[in-house]
Amino acid sequence: GIMPFRMRLSGWVWGFSPLQTLRADIRLGLTGIAVGSERDGAVGFFDKQLLAQARDFLISGRGSGRHGETLIAYHGDGDGCCSAYFLQKLIGGPIRFYWIPTPDFDFLKAERHIMGLRPELTIFLDMPVYNRPELIEGLGHHGKVFIYDHHHPGLCDVCQGMNNVLYINPVILEEAEAFPTALFAWELLGESSRFEKDVLFMALFTESWLDRVSLFREPEDESKRERLKEIARRVHASFLVQDMNTTHYALEFLIKLGERGNAHIDAALNMKEYEILENIHRLIQNEKEWLSMRLEAEIRRLERPGFVLKRVESKMRLCGLIASGLRWKYPTLVIGIWQRWKNRFYCELRTGKDCQVNLVDLIHGIRQRAVILTGGGHPSAAAFTAEKDHFFKALSIIKEELKVLNRSGG
Repeated sequence: GIMPFRMRLSGWVWGFSPLQTLRADIRLGLTGIAVGSERDGAVGFFDKQLLAQARDFLISGRGSGRHGETLIAYHGDGDGCCSAYFLQKLIGGPIRFYWIPTPDFDFLKAERHIMGLRPELTIFLDMPVYNRPELIEGLGHHGKVFIYDHHHPGLCDVCQGMNNVLYINPVILEEAEAFPTALFAWELLGESSRFEKDVLFMALFTESWLDRVSLFREPEDESKRERLKEIARRVHASFLVQDMNTTHYALEFLIKLGERGNAHIDAALNMKEYEILENIHRLIQNEKEWLSMRLEAEIRRLERPGFVLKRVESKMRLCGLIASGLRWKYPTLVIGIWQRWKNRFYCELRTGKDCQVNLVDLIHGIRQRAVILTGGGHPSAAAFTAEKDHFFKALSIIKEELKVLNRSGG
């Protein structure tokens, strides 16, 4: 089935909501999420005109290598790495990568680095750049800027009227689905091999989207699916330890595996790059399991908890990974895990599968009452960052709001 959404185009800016200055009205058709659709070998979640517009924008703007270059700044998780792989396949030529450990990265450091490069084409994948409009405006005056983001709140007002900026975010429209970045990048690529399908499988697995795409409901070798999931976990986890902009372990692994031509996924297990990912993953899992075990022991001592809000201490940023693991054990609760990491405080929030609390609304409420550096995400998985005093004020507000929701049955 087709679910029509109204979309308007302002300059080169695509948004899933009305914008002020209109050049054209375009209807966007998205296939039913619960069913999915096959179309010319693609999943078919995105409108053909939108894909053609994005493809032309990227190909015409790519750096020549002589007078400028193409820069891909991508979130270092599974979705970001896999979408960066697809985009470098689409664009070709010399590409510089900028690796971002988390969406709430140090924008000041990134701005200095990226603006110093003066890219001819800058691509942001899985990055909530709406909270750094100065960066986008500066890059847009020098070259082209392409952005695909699927985080709330999703607005990027600076893009309006800038012909050099193409901004795509499916969650601008209320109740819209947060289509993974890799799903868009895969459809953008068009022609794809068996290996590209495997890469998409890994990305969707890390985003909990496999059951929404009919392409992966066909009977398939179950042992291969499990191997792909194993590799996906390692690709996804690599961003939790390193945070240098030159660290691309997971992406380099995918690119080198793809260069082998008709790459068989079993070949991955013998690669040096995979060994590095395996070592990182083992380090993370050992720390995560130890911390999770201690947290679960504390939670068991609570009498009928209405929510969980706990601190962990680690040299790695594991609060999100731990919160994601606990959400499945406490299906009716909001799980909040926070920690200090690199002189800032981070809180990762998750809801269990039977919990109806909208975490994006919760964080939006915090913004009205406390100073936070970054905050947002998805209704069932969100996060915020703040400096010390402001962070604890925000944490107190969350506790108050969750207590109110528990009393009202929300």
